[in-house]
Amino acid sequence: MTWVERLNEALAKKAWTKAELQRQSGVPYDNIVKYLGGKVDQPRGDTLPKLAQALGVDPLWLEKGISSSAPIIAKPELTPIQQSVGSIPVTGKVAANTWLSVDDMDFGYDDIEYVPSASGYPVELQFALKVEGNCLNKVANHGDRLICLDIAKTGVETEDGDLVIVERSRFEGQMIERTAKRLRRTADGYELWPESTDPAHQEPIKLHRVDNGDHVRIIGKVLWIMRKP
Repeated sequence: MTWVERLNEALAKKAWTKAELQRQSGVPYDNIVKYLGGKVDQPRGDTLPKLAQALGVDPLWLEKGISSSAPIIAKPELTPIQQSVGSIPVTGKVAANTWLSVDDMDFGYDDIEYVPSASGYPVELQFALKVEGNCLNKVANHGDRLICLDIAKTGVETEDGDLVIVERSRFEGQMIERTAKRLRRTADGYELWPESTDPAHQEPIKLHRVDNGDHVRIIGKVLWIMRKP
């Protein structure tokens, strides 16, 4: 097994994205992509120790495949919170097949409520939306709140399998549909699939082929779902 294979194995055990490994290790994102793809030689200096520490593995095992103990050093399941939990506003809603004007898309001041943020990310990089209808009934019910990471502000990459917030716009942005979809990678390109049992919500949005002049953008990544009591 090469050091690249060991690096990929350790990352898979953590179930982290490349962006999360960058955040935890401090190693530049572009370098991490090259390392995981085996496109560069084994790095020198303190890069491997940084990656090993972030992943919770023995640096000697990562570098040479040997260790004085077990190759993977287990860490406790609970890790220290990197960012304090705060409060974020629920500023709007998600609802499939519902086109609204820009003015009607978000809640007014009197309708905004606050929910806990997700730990691990700064509060100012998160937002929350309310689920309306059965557009997500496989994973979230009507009235649940979605706590999301702002993609534009963070630059975090979305990956296959992520639950993401999608906005479609028409008529030069005058009408907007906002919903949540599951990002899937296919042979033709990425598609956005519904998480709903409703027969009316079964067609995916194909990012490689958007019809009717629609403009589609992913604005957020769902971090967790707050269940309505």
